[in-house]
Formats: sequence, C-alpha cells, structure tokens
Amino acid sequence: MFSRISLLMCDLRRVVAVVGFAILALSLCQARRDAWVEVRSPNFIVVSNAGEKAARRSALQFEEIRAVFRQSLMVAGTRPTPVVTVLAVPDEASMHKLLPEYWVKDRAHPSGLYADYVNLFFAAVELDAHGAAPFQTLYHEYFHTIAVRYFPDLPVWLSEGLAEYYGHTEIDERHVWMGESDPELLAQLRGRTLIPLSVLFAVDTSSPYYNEANETSLFYAESWALTHYLMLGDRRAHASMLKAYLENLEQGIKPDEAARLAFGDLKKLQFDLQAYVHNSSLPYLKVPSPKIDEGELKVRLISEAEACAYRGGFAAARGQVAVATAALQEALRLDSKDALAYQYLGVTQFLAGQREQALESTSEAITIDPGSSFTHYFRALIDTSSLGMMLNDPRVEGDLRKAIELTPDFVPPYALLAVYFAAENRNLQEALALAEKAVAFEPGSSEYQLAMARVLAGLNRFDEAQAAWARANAFAQDAVERTNAQSFQSYLTQLRQLKATGGDQLEMPLETIQNSQKDGRESSKPGSQLNQTGKAIGSPVPTALQVEVNTTILSDRLDIDFQPYIQEMLAAIHNKVVPAVSTSWFGQQNSVSVEFAVLPSGEITGPNVVSGSGDTVLDRAARDGIVASSPLPALPREFTGQSLQFRLRFTFTAWAADAH
Repeated sequence: MFSRISLLMCDLRRVVAVVGFAILALSLCQARRDAWVEVRSPNFIVVSNAGEKAARRSALQFEEIRAVFRQSLMVAGTRPTPVVTVLAVPDEASMHKLLPEYWVKDRAHPSGLYADYVNLFFAAVELDAHGAAPFQTLYHEYFHTIAVRYFPDLPVWLSEGLAEYYGHTEIDERHVWMGESDPELLAQLRGRTLIPLSVLFAVDTSSPYYNEANETSLFYAESWALTHYLMLGDRRAHASMLKAYLENLEQGIKPDEAARLAFGDLKKLQFDLQAYVHNSSLPYLKVPSPKIDEGELKVRLISEAEACAYRGGFAAARGQVAVATAALQEALRLDSKDALAYQYLGVTQFLAGQREQALESTSEAITIDPGSSFTHYFRALIDTSSLGMMLNDPRVEGDLRKAIELTPDFVPPYALLAVYFAAENRNLQEALALAEKAVAFEPGSSEYQLAMARVLAGLNRFDEAQAAWARANAFAQDAVERTNAQSFQSYLTQLRQLKATGGDQLEMPLETIQNSQKDGRESSKPGSQLNQTGKAIGSPVPTALQVEVNTTILSDRLDIDFQPYIQEMLAAIHNKVVPAVSTSWFGQQNSVSVEFAVLPSGEITGPNVVSGSGDTVLDRAARDGIVASSPLPALPREFTGQSLQFRLRFTFTAWAADAH
C-alpha cells in the first residue's frame, strides 16, 4: 500500500550538501512566530502551530474518523490501533516549510501525508486545504493501517477499493459523509477503456497495474468504482454479492472462481459498472457523527525544542536522515534533557545504520524519561537487530517486559519477547502465550504469525509451526515479509530433517536471504541464532548458511516504487555472494556493509566496503560477489537519474549441521 501515491514515498538520499539540509532544518526549528501546542487524545497526538482551538478540533476529527472506520470493521472494535502523531499546520505556506521537497517543479503539493517506521506513525495535514477530499490520501493510508491488521489477504483490488471508498469520507461536527464520488476518478474512468474484471481481480502487488505509473491510476479508479457500485449501487442491491465473494474467499475458493460464483456473468457486471460511472451523480451515505468525549483531550503548550523534536521525528519516519539529524540536534541544543529528541535521534541513527550511536541516544532517552514504552521496546529492537539475536542479555528481556507493563496494548514487545525466548530456547510456554497475545491483537500480521511459528518450532510442534508459517506467508504485505516467511520455511524444513535424523549432517547448505523493511528500514526480524564460538578450527563441517540483506536506497527515488526491482537485484546478487562466501569463510556470524551504484543499463560501479566485519576474507568475498553480479537488470525506464545508489548490509550466520 506504500507504493501507490508519491506523497507516501520516503526519499532516502545520499547527503551531498549536509550543510544545506542543516540550514533548512534549523530554519524550521527557529521559526518562533507561532506557538506550538500539543493535544493528546486516546489515539492521536496532534502537534500544531494553528492555535489550541484548531488543534483540539483536529484531534477530535481524527478520533471521529477512527471511530467511523472501526464501526465499518466490526472485528477491529475491541482491538487497539497504533497511536499516530499528527503535525497539523494552518496553511500551504506552513506545509511548504514542513515538506519543502514537494515544492519543486512538476511535483504535487500535498495537503496530507502519512508515514511510518519501526512502529512510529506520523501524519501531516494542512488545515485550510481546499478541493475535493483534500485529506483523501491521509484517510486512505490510515484505513489501511487499521484494516490490514485484520484482513491482510484481501484481494488487492478490494483492499485498495475499500481504502479509496473510505478515504473519501468527510466529517463535520454533526455528520459523516461516506462514499462521495471523486470527479477526478470519474473523469479517468469515463475517458478510458476499463480494465477487464477478470484482469482486475487477478492483480497482485507485483502486477504492472499496481506498480507502473501509467497503469496505477486506472487500477485505483476502477477498484474504487467497483467497490462503490457493490456497496451503494442500486440502493445497495449488490451488497450481498460482495458478502458472498468474501465468504467464498474465506472458504479457500480460488479468486477467479470466487468471483464467478458471487458476481455471475463478469461481462454483464463490467457493462453495469461502465454505465454506473457515467451516471450524472452517485449515491453516498450520510450518518450522524460519532460522539467523542472532549474531556479526554489533554492540552499543553510545548517548547520550541519539543516542537523541533516532533518535526525531526517526522523527518525520520520519512527516511530523511540528514534533515532529521539536524532538527534533533537543534532540539537538543535548545534543551539537552529533551527525552523525545533523544528517542527520535536514536531512531534516525538506527535508520542510518549507526547502531552504537542509536543505542546511546535511546538509553539517554530512557534515563531522562523511563516511562516511554516505545523507547524500551526500541532499545530491545536495536539490541536484537545486529548480528542476529543477542542472547543472554538481561537488558533485552527487561526492556520488553517494561514496555508491556507500561502500555499493555502496545503489541510489538509481545512478539519480540516471544522470538527472543524462542532464540534462547527457554521460557517457551511463556513465549507461546506472548505470541498468542500478539496474534490476538493483530491476527492479520505476518510478523506476529511468524513469531508464533518460531515458538512452535522451538516446542517441536512442527505441524502447528507449519500452519502458522502458512498464515504468515499468506498475510505478507510486501517483499520483506515474503522473504522473511520464505527464510523461516527453509529453517523449519532443515529443523525437521535434523530431528528426523537424530542430528545427522545435512546433505547440502541451505541459504535464505532477507531483504530490508519498507522504505530502506533496517530489518528487525532476528535470524536463527545458534553457536557463536568464533571461527571453525580445521576442516569445516557441512554448514547451513543464512544470509540477511538489509537494503537502503541512498539516491532520490523520484517517486518510483523500486520494490520489484530490488527483488530482482537481490536474487542476482544472492546467486553470486552466497557461493563466494560459502567457499571462503567458515565463521559463525558476522556482518558487512557495501555501497555501490547501479547505472541505468544495470552496470554496477564503485562497490566499496563502508562498514567492515573485521574479517578481511568475508569483506572481500561480499564485495567480490557484488562485482560478479554486474550487470544487473536495467533500472526501471521511468527512472531518469544518472545512477541509483544502494547500501547493502549482509549478516551471515553459519552453523554446523548438528548444531541443534
């Protein structure tokens, strides 16, 4: 869902002129004309320089839109949703200061934007935005944030169609309007031949209709129109068809057959849809606004340092390391005891691959304010993200237990503690309870289903682990989650073999490769952790090799979704790096970071080890494997830059076949 709109892409770029970014960030932080206010509601933190009244109204409106979405998704009604920090600015000039990169030639000026990273969720909104559905993009992505936790395996057309439908919600103090038509979407549909429904129903996240700019707009428009027709068309006469379609999918019926059984003749449905979008007006729903208790709002003026820290955190969530760093350093200059600034600085440093600095900043945040569940969780995440899972570290367990104690409905610590116990092969019954808690909160999370699978594997409940893996694989939302699931499946197969043969050696090495998280984020999924006794002595025994690859794009993405290309690139590099390492390195675990550029033709230039492992053999093997991968597939045609620069951080874990 992060590939559809340019406003939601995070630009990770090499900093050529850091001073320029710093001046920009400092100018934002030093703009003292307007006071900043913080309004906390149960599920949102609104930070605004538009005055207390506007900030209060914004917090209430977001609580109302959350209530509307949760009423529409009954399964979500009793489960928590993530807290979102909203930067609410008064006008376009303020939005320009907040998002200057969008005020360049040929780029749309956003009135709303949504971004997240490592369980931090941010939004920005321009309060006086005009035009049809000015907050549509924001509402669209927020709907995904809620819905994907419970319906992760919806067909892509329906997932996006529902998000577009609810994204066009409008709300005031008395009423909510849902399903209002969008003139721009209708214009697209009326001026082009519609996608055949049999094709629309088969679109997945790797399809050109989902990824290529010239196809995506029609796909989203038609998905919205069909969803609108099924939900509201002909006085809601077709709602039963949509319900039957979903029930068919839930029963395991293949999507094309599910559509045929529910919708009947697809040619007739296509004809009816074509006529529907040419109607002079479309129906919509008008219902009373949900009632939100304004007494729950907590309001306070915040210092310039705190406001600067929030803006730095927002930049970090969007992957803008240089801007975030400058803003957060300025916040700490203004107030050296600002825990929030240290927290977001730790996040920024983690994003930049500076693990030790991230640990230092996060620990300082905890020292200043030990009451933040996120900060305790995040320090444990850092501790378990480098060189696999750091075992026998009491701080990890302590931080995760503290995070759960502080905020019992904050889900991520449950899953991470479960995986941590599974890696240590202890407290497995408690680990199972923790994983079950995470899955109960968010049953559609691939990550949490995979945590369950890891624990079940540790308990030798292989069939149940396989079932949890199957759910994790089915629920995967992107290339990262798919590769994580595939990696675990290889591990589970190997573990079954070892148990079946009483620990005999495997016939051949097994390799798994793990990509980074979305938008250049460091992977937080710990690999299988076994012996860490140093290099093997004498002739190496047959080993299993796990390779985790964390990918960061250092260039300007130019609003292009590179996930399909990254999958191709990593497959090509995998085929060269793994043999190079397997034949020259016999250590237990280590990591190395390599930067290089890819020319439009696919040629690799300038490979350079930027963070060595301390093992020259391993460093050279990783670099040589990348060199041998050239040429890679050509870059996407729509990319107009001179080259695309990457940083890959490889973490290699090798173990003897009888290690278990």
